[in-house]
Amino acid sequence: MRDKCAQSGLSPDGTWYEISGSGPTDIPVVMIHGVGLDHTMWEPQMAALGESFCVVRYDMLGHGRSKRRPVKNITTFVAQLEQLLTYLKIEQLHLVGLSMGGVISQAFAGGSPSHLKTLVLMNTVYRRTEEELAGMRDRLELTRDEGLDPIARAAVNRWFDDVFKKQFPDRVELIRSKLLANDRQAYIEAYAALVEADVIVQDALKHVFCPALVLTGENDPGSTPAIAKRMAADLANAELAILPGLHHLASWEAPEMVNRRLIEFLKANR
Repeated sequence: MRDKCAQSGLSPDGTWYEISGSGPTDIPVVMIHGVGLDHTMWEPQMAALGESFCVVRYDMLGHGRSKRRPVKNITTFVAQLEQLLTYLKIEQLHLVGLSMGGVISQAFAGGSPSHLKTLVLMNTVYRRTEEELAGMRDRLELTRDEGLDPIARAAVNRWFDDVFKKQFPDRVELIRSKLLANDRQAYIEAYAALVEADVIVQDALKHVFCPALVLTGENDPGSTPAIAKRMAADLANAELAILPGLHHLASWEAPEMVNRRLIEFLKANR
């Protein structure tokens, strides 16, 4: 790891990153957020993780404070991760990805399994059926036709139930505002890469042998328990956690529950 576990900045290729925590720097936890969000999505996890681990968060291309670049497909985002790891001199890592971050993690893991100490796949997708892809294709076309506003409204309705929205309106509004703040074209390019990623990722998890945790919400409509089980079945050494009552952004809905599972897993596989 370059320097110490307390820094932030823009890498030479234009990736904004932040490093924090109090753990050892030789094998950090690297966290990748979901499409339309940014590295601050992980804020509910930082206090708990930072007690024992050095944590690297970064903004995907065209998100947050990272620069845009032409997006070919999901490999563009994998290359971004690889370039950041090279710049920060990270050779071994615990990799954590949620939603699109999980798909990037799968593609990276399939190509570079020897770099992984552990792999955590949260509320993500893998080897989707055409039926499972249909809703994502519809949302992509809706964004192209009508912009980000209907997508932001639909997202918070899929990600949070009515009870949560009434109890934590500030959290819901923060996520909605982040989605609306995206550059429309950058979001479309990233979402299109996510929709078509399975062609590239294929069965990458069959090549991953490190300890892995697959986690999703019981009521996640897109990253379903069935998909989570599919991932766990292809991994050689996987734990499966289906969190009761939770949806797509489980890390915001129930951070204490998610943090407990995450930290238990990471500590057991240092």
